[in-house]
Amino acid sequence: MNVTRHKRAIGAVFNKAAAEFDQSGVPFFTPIGRRLIEIAAPRPGERVLDVGCGRGSCLFPARDGVGPTGEVVGIDISAAMVRLTSAEALRRGHTNVTVQVMDGEDPRFPRDHFDLVVAGFSIMHMPHAPAVLAEYLPLLKPGGRFCFTDLVDDEGLPPFVPPATFAVLEPYFPAGPNPRERGTDSWSSTVESTVEALTALGFDAVRAEDEIFPMVLDDADQWADWSMSTGLRAAWDRIPEAERGRVRSRVAETVRATAGGASTVTLAVPVRYVRARRPY
Repeated sequence: MNVTRHKRAIGAVFNKAAAEFDQSGVPFFTPIGRRLIEIAAPRPGERVLDVGCGRGSCLFPARDGVGPTGEVVGIDISAAMVRLTSAEALRRGHTNVTVQVMDGEDPRFPRDHFDLVVAGFSIMHMPHAPAVLAEYLPLLKPGGRFCFTDLVDDEGLPPFVPPATFAVLEPYFPAGPNPRERGTDSWSSTVESTVEALTALGFDAVRAEDEIFPMVLDDADQWADWSMSTGLRAAWDRIPEAERGRVRSRVAETVRATAGGASTVTLAVPVRYVRARRPY
């Protein structure tokens, strides 16, 4: 894998997706982000880092937790995400929330700086995980917490992507790493392997738990709109205009097939919540 090209591609995809990200009317990133922050339990006055903050699904709940006396810093590889989320923080009057462009694999902060580091569905995009996660240990204060979410894939696919749907989009993905490779990473394939990997890096009190999130869509067409705000956009953007209508119809048909005749579509998405700590 050409890591530089891979990261550049990720940044480009999410720059294009930023305006629609988590704005399609499908509750997904926001409720899962709130759940992660509930588990991480930021306390008033703490300093929190949100890695891969996107549009703020973890960032703003973390700000609610630390209150006006704390501080929340968000980083993202996408400049468009940073611009939009910074504007939202300003709109909300959160003067103790800052957002900046930064590669999550190269966090540049002082040692012993944060009480809590969170990452909502961003570590899965890091080519050098899990080893690179050790970079966050010295940034945490002794006893500081490290909490993140990951997707529990089925044969390399997240459960919100039905296999038949992926088969429709697969021919349009750009050349490069197989988009299903992430779901076969051995370090994160099970709860046990995830705990072992983080423990080996030097974290302690490591726990990982899977929870089912019911992703509810008004109809199958809404899935296509929602998927445009994810990494699947890499395929959508490469579909020729003359084929777009046909592909979208076929995608909706494959998603609709999962509903069993129901008017709405509900996809059961296993989400892994991981928490760890820098030793005292």
